[in-house]
Amino acid sequence: MREQRKKKIVRLIPVLICLLFLISCGMQKETEDKPGDTGFVAADTGVFDSADTAVVADVDMDEKTVTLKNMDKKRQYTLSYDGTTFFYDKYGKVISVTQLPKGEVVDVTFFKEKKRLNTLQLSGEAWTHKYIDEYKLNEEKFQAEVGSAIYAYSEDTVVISDGEQGDLIDINPVDVLTFRGIGSDVYSIVVERGHGYVRLKNEEYFYGGWIEIGNKTIQKVSENMMLTVPEGSHQVVISNKGTSGVKQIEVRKDMELELDVGDLKGEEPKYGTVIFTITPEDATLYLDGEKTDYSSPVRLEYGIHQMILMAEGYDTISQYLKVGQESAGIEVTMKAKEDVSGNDVSGNDVLSDNELLEEVNRILNEKGYSGITADELAGNYNGQNTAAGDGTDSSTGTNNNTDTGTNQTNPPVTSTLSYYVTIEAPVGVEVYLDGNYIGITPCSFKKETGSHTLTLRNTGYVAKSYTIQIDEEEKNVSYSFLDLVKIE
Repeated sequence: MREQRKKKIVRLIPVLICLLFLISCGMQKETEDKPGDTGFVAADTGVFDSADTAVVADVDMDEKTVTLKNMDKKRQYTLSYDGTTFFYDKYGKVISVTQLPKGEVVDVTFFKEKKRLNTLQLSGEAWTHKYIDEYKLNEEKFQAEVGSAIYAYSEDTVVISDGEQGDLIDINPVDVLTFRGIGSDVYSIVVERGHGYVRLKNEEYFYGGWIEIGNKTIQKVSENMMLTVPEGSHQVVISNKGTSGVKQIEVRKDMELELDVGDLKGEEPKYGTVIFTITPEDATLYLDGEKTDYSSPVRLEYGIHQMILMAEGYDTISQYLKVGQESAGIEVTMKAKEDVSGNDVSGNDVLSDNELLEEVNRILNEKGYSGITADELAGNYNGQNTAAGDGTDSSTGTNNNTDTGTNQTNPPVTSTLSYYVTIEAPVGVEVYLDGNYIGITPCSFKKETGSHTLTLRNTGYVAKSYTIQIDEEEKNVSYSFLDLVKIE
């Protein structure tokens, strides 16, 4: 029995030796095939060395990178992502990178040394105001008024236009925007719907009248205009001499539309009587740039008129009114000014004659009207107003102002009257300021403080608009812009 066991063991020894040899070879082969240390850190959700709250400035799905901007440090950086990177919405639900809009405020974790994105989640602290068409951007104070809220923004705020990073100067007041931010700060502004351009044809009859496009554009008609208009469908109302006409237009982004208004000429003007009830009673009323007595009904041509109300200690009101019926009443209560402590100063805030004259002319010139003189401010306007107590023309009730909007007989009273803004480049393009033709570059125009829309145009090229803020400094300024892009 023992002999048989010995014989079996002897026979098994060669087999065991062969097995050991094969195992040894396999281990050696595995060792030879194993690559050297690449320094790669195995991806594991929740393992990272850096975290940040930032704005998505760009997403490159070809290069598989996300560019982020930290608004506190004003620093921009790019991280790569791969199949082990996780993207979440603000509720923790997994989303695809294709669902990540540029301009979103996000919380991220990443490996700093490898510049590799670990997780990205839409920030739960961020607020969003989507598709806003009623807003105000104060370029001087860097404040954005959205609804009843006021937010702060800066030159570093991320601007997304046409899916790419842009600049604040690219935003036009008629654009539809989405605002995102945290607390009282705007982190990003996305242009959701842009603008196109409308050029008038056969508009001579309407010089000095008004054109209204949608609810964003109201402007006095002048020669060779080019209006910046939101993209989309709009109703156009053009009026002059008591008559008006209506047309429907479709404006495409960055494209020019020629609008022929020659068939809208009227024949006999129509008038309406407007009764003004204004508080305080001693407020001064200007209609279409003229001081107007509103103690009795005011007779106005059908169409759009510009109204300015001023009173000592009250905020100035500047707005438009539309006359389209035989009689109407307008009631306006002006808001008393407040000092920094919030106290009513309506009885104490008194402007000198020179200050009041300068303020009137500033507002008039902002709206494209001629300035007025000190005598006109004092009420010595020789009966040139639109008042008519019985609803018919009185001997002095006819409007004798022949200013059509193309020539200003009275120079505006501003602190920057003797200084100019020069557009130097690109050379050889048409320049429009707030829709009105200026000239061919290089060209200059008088410096008027405030926010203005500057449009550059050349046949065969895509027109481009910029929003510029002209300061009150007593010096000349100049601008140079990028070349226009050829229409393909």
